[in-house]
Amino acid sequence: MLCKWGIQKLNAHCFKFLLRASALSFFIWLGLIQGPLISQSHAQTTSNSSPLSPTTTATGAPWRISYIESRPFANYAATLANLVTALHRMGWIKSIEGLPYTKGQVDSKIIWEWLAQKQDEPYLKFGENDFYTFDKLKGAEYGVHAEKITQKINQSKNTDLVLIMGTESAKEILKYGLNVPAVSMSTSNALQAGIVNGAEFSGNDLVWAHMDPYRYKRQVDIFYDIFKFKTLGIVVDDDVAGRSFAAIDDVLEVAKQRNFQVVIENVDQPEKYGKNKKQFAIDMEAANARLASKVDAVYVGLFIGSDPKQLSTVLAPLVNKKIPVFAQQANDVNNGALMSLARQNFAGVGNFGAKTIVRILKGELPSQISQIYENSPNIIINLDVAKAISYRPRFELLLGADQIVKGAK
Repeated sequence: MLCKWGIQKLNAHCFKFLLRASALSFFIWLGLIQGPLISQSHAQTTSNSSPLSPTTTATGAPWRISYIESRPFANYAATLANLVTALHRMGWIKSIEGLPYTKGQVDSKIIWEWLAQKQDEPYLKFGENDFYTFDKLKGAEYGVHAEKITQKINQSKNTDLVLIMGTESAKEILKYGLNVPAVSMSTSNALQAGIVNGAEFSGNDLVWAHMDPYRYKRQVDIFYDIFKFKTLGIVVDDDVAGRSFAAIDDVLEVAKQRNFQVVIENVDQPEKYGKNKKQFAIDMEAANARLASKVDAVYVGLFIGSDPKQLSTVLAPLVNKKIPVFAQQANDVNNGALMSLARQNFAGVGNFGAKTIVRILKGELPSQISQIYENSPNIIINLDVAKAISYRPRFELLLGADQIVKGAK
């Protein structure tokens, strides 16, 4: 009997079936879906009749790509590296030998600079001056910078497609009338953020955004299935971007379906603290201390720019009260959270994005290309944290875990 993932939510029976499957079968199952992270193999040759086969522009010149990101972030670098790898496999990039990427790195610019130095690529051109970032900008500076970037791209006519990483950068850029196709990736939820008008299709002939609309609902669903908590705590920066990073709307929807209460504490995103990141950690620890007396479990959202080395301290009030913490981001389990159900491997989404880029360059409208790609679940659990909160994971959960962590980095 084959196990299928529903598009609206993770099927609980399917999940339990997978957990009870043999470890070998489970890992094989994941491997079939995801494939390797980075392959240095030669590109697979595609026939000229393939709709994804490489081609130049009508003038014989390579297609010109620009890149925009919100800030340095591990997910952006991983997505870009795997996009490049997928384009190589399809023959659009001749060689990826020496691709400067290692798992966990936050620097996308070094990848872009490496691409820009590749002068012998016949199909794609990555300009050295076509890398843009919103890093370290605040408030009104976002809009000013976005308008300048948009004007430069529109007026220069040197860009055929823009790749945008991050929720904030995509929102800002698209306010100013970008007149070339934009591919938006690594957002919290592009629909909720207003980047696109629909989950399946964007509703905009110049915009496409990767969507996994039920990703965070799956996380909270599984967390509830394991612990059956009555009250869930969450810390949120209560602006549009902060609510998106915390997936608070999804959390509240699952709470209504599962009949548990949600207690919210408010702390600003790290960038609003400027250089005073220590105060951010102090405020987060205080918020968790307040939650510790009110909740049975805590869901940790995304706080971009926070220091992962401080996470175990930030979560200490919860651990001391034996409260389980589920992290939206898998790496937080390495740094003190109990568990996560998150994307560990970016090969699948990289391949999905690469195929979309090719289809757009070959003439398809972004609005006519499906945006939904659901990542296969990757369970990660920290056994030392489990011991600290006196939680003994069931054998089936350990059997189904993709990664078991001990200690905190």
